[in-house]
Amino acid sequence: MTLRAIHVGLGGRGSHWLDFIAQRSDVISVGCVDASREILDRARARPDMANSRFFERMEEALLAVQADFVLIATPSFLHAPQALQALNAGFAVLVEKPFGLNLPEAAAVAKRAREVGRPVVVAENFRFFQAERTLRAFLDSGAAGRIGNIVCVDRRDQSSRTQGSWVKSMPHPFLTEIGVHHFDAFRYLFGREPTAVTAMSYKPQGTDYDHEGGAHALLEFSDGLGLQYSGTFVASRYEYEMYIEAENGDVKSNRSRVWWRPKDERSFRVIPPRPLPPGEALRYPQAGMSTILNQFSAALHGRGVPETSGEDSLWTLAMLEAAILSVHEGRKVSIAEVFPVSMRLENQGESG
Repeated sequence: MTLRAIHVGLGGRGSHWLDFIAQRSDVISVGCVDASREILDRARARPDMANSRFFERMEEALLAVQADFVLIATPSFLHAPQALQALNAGFAVLVEKPFGLNLPEAAAVAKRAREVGRPVVVAENFRFFQAERTLRAFLDSGAAGRIGNIVCVDRRDQSSRTQGSWVKSMPHPFLTEIGVHHFDAFRYLFGREPTAVTAMSYKPQGTDYDHEGGAHALLEFSDGLGLQYSGTFVASRYEYEMYIEAENGDVKSNRSRVWWRPKDERSFRVIPPRPLPPGEALRYPQAGMSTILNQFSAALHGRGVPETSGEDSLWTLAMLEAAILSVHEGRKVSIAEVFPVSMRLENQGESG
């Protein structure tokens, strides 16, 4: 069955989704919403949008268009309220990260999704990249043995002009727009939930962001695993490195390739990339979209739970919230402090 999508937010990331869905035979775009008439007119002129209807207000589209789900790619502060609006109108929801600007509002969306029996999926795509899938498979094989320490550095030459206009003035832009991606990937890669975060943020020299354009954090996970994380928007180039010191050797990744060096060897060797599902060989900005949409489609048809379901993504948002609280208060923040057991949906009965 072909799924029908209403797009809410067509600029930036929203345009990426328009391009991607236009390539699919199992999904069609039937509605488009954006507050900008210029952006709407640009979408209306696309030949693949001939069967779509266009609106400046989301509530009008929800009433006028028959669809299966709403795809939300608006500014971050609108994600949770618009997801709740779509759920209340009877639609399933695919929403860009972050799930919400705070954990209580995101938890309210996940709870409402359970009540109305409609899936909510967060488009956290980093975990679906080939390097991440390759690294997770290698760690799961047990070849590296017990992990001792992890260091991850993400450096970006990424001015505020390359992002949505709202990002320049938002507080904690690196943590909120980039760190949340990595937090989700870390949970996936190491198969553990976080227990505590100690973080600080800073404003690098030369940044054009109004607030902090860089951050450092110590992330603690169950079983005592620790990860040192650092990132900045002000670098001379895009560069990523994760270095894992393990019982039987060292593993490293630059998010394009993964290498392994056993303890008794001097040089690293490339780990053969793990094959990707059909249609998932695309690079940014479409990398990861195929698996996200496939898992979302399966959930709509009652087949399985997506990896980045709303309920699962609450853990990722809890890491972000703990990091921001740690920045403000200059102390270690436990995940239980911001994400108490009473807020976790698995402790509130079965879904409807």
